Amino acid sequence: MNFSRQYTLAVIAAVLLPWCCCGSDGLQIGDATGGAGLSVLRSALFELSRKAATPSGEFSMRRMTPENALKALAAGDVDIIIIEKRDIPKTFSGRRVDFAAEALVLYTGTGNPLESLTVAQLKEIWQTSRPEWRKYNGEFNEIHRLGLTMNGGGFTEARFLGGTLKREGIYRSGAIRRAWLFCTPAALLCGPAVTERPGNVKIIKVNGVFPAKENILSGKYPFNLRYELLFLPESRRTVQPFLQLLATPEYTAQIRESGLILNFTAGGTNEKKP
Repeated sequence: MNFSRQYTLAVIAAVLLPWCCCGSDGLQIGDATGGAGLSVLRSALFELSRKAATPSGEFSMRRMTPENALKALAAGDVDIIIIEKRDIPKTFSGRRVDFAAEALVLYTGTGNPLESLTVAQLKEIWQTSRPEWRKYNGEFNEIHRLGLTMNGGGFTEARFLGGTLKREGIYRSGAIRRAWLFCTPAALLCGPAVTERPGNVKIIKVNGVFPAKENILSGKYPFNLRYELLFLPESRRTVQPFLQLLATPEYTAQIRESGLILNFTAGGTNEKKP
């Protein structure tokens, strides 16, 4: 879908939203991702609750394991869940909306001659006590490892590399823009995919693949996670105002700024039907 068409649909959704919210009985969301940068969804849920004509309805977002989230959805305890694609069982027969992707990207200073790392090399760098660049690019300086913390409290790189990484010697930052200040040719920063970066920072390929949007969404780039929104057919009327709100330009911009790669259109028009 081209930009003009998506923008038009988003504007229509924004116009229809106040009407759609009237009479809402609330919305319960299950987060089965471990809180992977989903503050935007909480913000949208809060705005939806403010627009509701009947404030008695419950508007909530609760963290759950993928297994419990799927059970809660089937039992009607939540209206919609957000979950990683790999955690969705083949037997699921409800509605699926392809929402967004998240990628772990490797950044370093432009003075670093390195162009690509393998997955095995990256794991080795992150697990070694004092790794040095000379093994990977011929330089003799120590690798300064930079990692980001997420809203859920976990390390970005740990979520992608198995969650068993040593944390000693890794500089931790809560924001990628702050981490970029320390991203020199001696540094290796693991962070989300963003559209803009300083001119003195470059991206390192993984297994020879550049983390372009098409490579992330296709799965060709190895460090990627795909998120989907799941709901049951009978919940569509309850869920639709939330999907329409997420599709407005304000929220699509916020989702992209959070580091997620959006693959979502107004009103869930990319809905997957089993």
